[in-house]
Amino acid sequence: MLNVGDKVKFLNTSGGGVVARIIDSRMVSILIEDGFEIPTMISELIRIEPSNAAGRFFEEHYHIELPAAVQEPVEGDDRLRRLAHHLTADRKSEDIYLAFVPHDQKWLITGPVDIFLINNSSYDVLYNIFSKTPLGHYNGVDYGSIFPDSKLLLDTINREQLTHWTDGCLQFLFHRQQCTDVLPPFNSEYSVEGKKFFKEGNYRENSLIQAKGIVLKVLSLTSHFKTADHVAEAGNAGRLPGDHAALISRYQVAPREAVVDLHIHELVDDPTNLEKSEILEFQRNYFLKCLDSAVASHFLKVVFIHGVGNGVLRTNLIELLKKQEGIEFFDAPMAKYGVGALEVRIPHNE
Repeated sequence: MLNVGDKVKFLNTSGGGVVARIIDSRMVSILIEDGFEIPTMISELIRIEPSNAAGRFFEEHYHIELPAAVQEPVEGDDRLRRLAHHLTADRKSEDIYLAFVPHDQKWLITGPVDIFLINNSSYDVLYNIFSKTPLGHYNGVDYGSIFPDSKLLLDTINREQLTHWTDGCLQFLFHRQQCTDVLPPFNSEYSVEGKKFFKEGNYRENSLIQAKGIVLKVLSLTSHFKTADHVAEAGNAGRLPGDHAALISRYQVAPREAVVDLHIHELVDDPTNLEKSEILEFQRNYFLKCLDSAVASHFLKVVFIHGVGNGVLRTNLIELLKKQEGIEFFDAPMAKYGVGALEVRIPHNE
C-alpha cells in the first residue's frame, strides 16, 4: 500500500513523481515535476525504495516538494488518517480496534473524547455500528467504509455520552481487489465497562493513536478466519452442509437426545487468543451447527448449556431460536442444570 510522500515510477510510461493524495484503495494522485497531479491506479506504479533492487534499478531524482497542505495523508475525508508506515509494514496479524482518546492528555478523565475505528489490516472494511439501549433495543450510530491501514474518527463526545458507546453491536464486511478467499462477514455484540473510563490508569500510551487512550481490539482477522474454518464455510449464519449432520451424535446421552456444553473451553483447545466478541461468535455458530445436525439426525431434544455469566450468550441463543420454524425451547430443568441451560425440542422429528 502506498503512502503520501512515497516516490514512485510509472510502469507503462516514462517518468514518475511523488504520491500527493490517496484517492481510494485503488488510486492515488501523483505530483510530477511540472506541478501537475495525475490520478493513477496503484497497480500501474512501482514504489522507489533505494534500499531494494527495484529502487536501485529505477532510481531517479524527482525535484518535487509536497505542499504543506498534502503532507497529512487525508483520503477524501478529513476524519480519516493513514496509520504510520512502521505499524503496518511488518505486522504479524491484521486487527480492527475501537479507541477512546481524551482531548486533554494531562487530565485524562475529564473533557471531550475522540472515538476512532482503526483498521490495521490490508482490507477495505465496510462497517455498521449500533448502540444498545437499556431496554435492549439498538440505535444506529454510524456506517460507512474505512480504507486499509487507516484510522477513522467516528465521533467526538463529552463524558456523559460515553454510555452510548459502552454496549453495542459491530458488523464488518471485508473487500480486497485480489484475494485467495472471500472472508466471512463479522457480526458481534461488544461491551465495555463504563467505570473503565473514570480511572486514569486505564488510559495507556498506544502507537496506533500516538497518544494515551483506551484501545480495544474488537476483531483479530486471523482468529476470525480460524473460527470460520472451524465452524462453517457456508454463509454468515454458520450453517454446515449435510455431510456434517452426524456431529450431534458426539453429544448423545440417550436415544435421540443430546447435551451440548457451549462453554468455550469445551469447544476450543486454546481459547486464550480469542477476544470476547470472537468467543461469542464462535459459540453462536457452533450452536447453529449442532442444531442443524440435530434436525438432520432426527433428534427430539437437545440441552444447550450456556452458563450464567453476564447473560449475553443466553440472549443470543434465544434470539436465534426465535427465528427457527418448528422449534420449541424452554429453560432446562433447574435441578439438573441450574439456571444456565436451554432445552430445545424438535416436535416434527417425532
